[in-house]
Amino acid sequence: MKKIFSILFLAALVMVACEKGNEEAAKPTITITSGDVVEFGGEGGQKEITFTLANSNDTKVNISESATWLDAKQEGNVIKLTAKANETNEAREAEVTLRYSTDTKKVTVKQSASEYDVVFEAKRCEGIYFGNENTTTYNYYIIISDKGVKSNAAARANGTYYYFDLYSNVAADEANPVLPDGEYKFDADNSFAANTFSGEGSWYGVTDANSDYVKAAEFESATVTVKNGKFTANIVMKDGTTHFVTYEGNMVATTYFSTFTEDVEFAIEGADVVATCYGDTYEKGQQTWFIEVVKGDDYFCVEIMAPSAEKFDGIYSALASSGVTDYANKFIPGLIGSDGLVGTWYAKLSDGVIRGEAMAPMVEGMIQIQTEGDVITINYSCKDDAGNSITGSVKGI
Repeated sequence: MKKIFSILFLAALVMVACEKGNEEAAKPTITITSGDVVEFGGEGGQKEITFTLANSNDTKVNISESATWLDAKQEGNVIKLTAKANETNEAREAEVTLRYSTDTKKVTVKQSASEYDVVFEAKRCEGIYFGNENTTTYNYYIIISDKGVKSNAAARANGTYYYFDLYSNVAADEANPVLPDGEYKFDADNSFAANTFSGEGSWYGVTDANSDYVKAAEFESATVTVKNGKFTANIVMKDGTTHFVTYEGNMVATTYFSTFTEDVEFAIEGADVVATCYGDTYEKGQQTWFIEVVKGDDYFCVEIMAPSAEKFDGIYSALASSGVTDYANKFIPGLIGSDGLVGTWYAKLSDGVIRGEAMAPMVEGMIQIQTEGDVITINYSCKDDAGNSITGSVKGI
C-alpha cells in the first residue's frame, strides 16, 4: 500500500507541476524583436520598435516614455519613436516602457549630442508665392519660425526666423501654393535657377519684445531638402556657425491669422454667454446668430446660420469659401473685417481687449450647441487656418 500511495502522490505532483507550467505558458507576453536599445543622432527623427505578442487576443500595448523630447505611439505591431532634435551639446537618454497585460519590457533610447552650433525645430512654415511674375522659374518665399508671422508677413515678438527665397520649375495652385519636394542649393550669385534659393533673400534673424531684429546673419552655404511634408536645412553662416533647421507639417506658402503654433484644448465652465439673433442677414433663408462667450481671459465668438430665430441648438459645419447655396446649419469661418473679428474665433483677452497676441480663426470642422434651461454648452472639433486642432467645450449662462 505504501508503494501504491507513493506512486499516486508522485503522479499528483506531476499533474500539479504540469498545470502550473501550462498556466505560466499561457500568460500574455510581449517580446521585443528589434533589440532593447535604440539610438538617434542629434538631429532626431523617427525609429521603430518591433515586437510580438503571445497568449492573448488583445493587440493593444500600453506605452510610457520618460522624456519630453521623445514620443512613442503604437501603429500595428510596431512602436513609432519620434525624437526631437537635441539642441544641447550633451548626449541624452530615455526609457520606453511597454506593458502588455502583466508583462513589461523596457527599451533604452539614446541620442547623441548635436554636431551643430544651433539646432532649431520650427513650429510654423509660412510664406508668399510669387509665381513666375519676375523670373522664368516659380518663386516660393518661405519663412520658417517658432512664432509665425503676422498676416502681412511681419515677424512677431521674441521669435526666431529663417528666410528662404526658393525657386522651382514646378508651378503651384495659387489658392494653395504647396512648396514642391526636392533639394534646393544656396545660390549666392542669385541666378534664380530651379532648385536654388537666392543669397539676397535668404537669411536668419531673432526678434526682441518689440519685434525688432536683435540678431541677424547671412548664409555662406546651405542646402534645403523638402520631402513628404518635412523641411530640413543645413546652413553655414558667414560667421562660421552651423545651423540645422527642421519643420514638419503644412508646406503652404501663405500667411495665417492664427497665432497658435500647436493644438489647443480647453474645458471651460461658468462662462458668461450672450447670444443675439440678427435675422436673415445673408438673405439665404436662415437666421444669423452671433454668440459671444467670456471666461477670464478666454474669449469665443461663434457666428452660425440657424433655421429658427427662437433657438439655435444643433450641429454646425464650416461654410465653404465658394460654391455654397445651402447655408443651413453652417458656421461662418473666422475672418478679420474692417471692424475687427468676424465669424468664429477663439482668442485670449488682455485687459479685457483682443490685442492679437493669441487668437485662432476656426475655418474647418464641427460645432455643436446645446441648451438646457439657461445653460448653453458649445462643443468644438475644429481647425484654425494654420492647421492646428481647436477642440474642447465651453459652458455658461
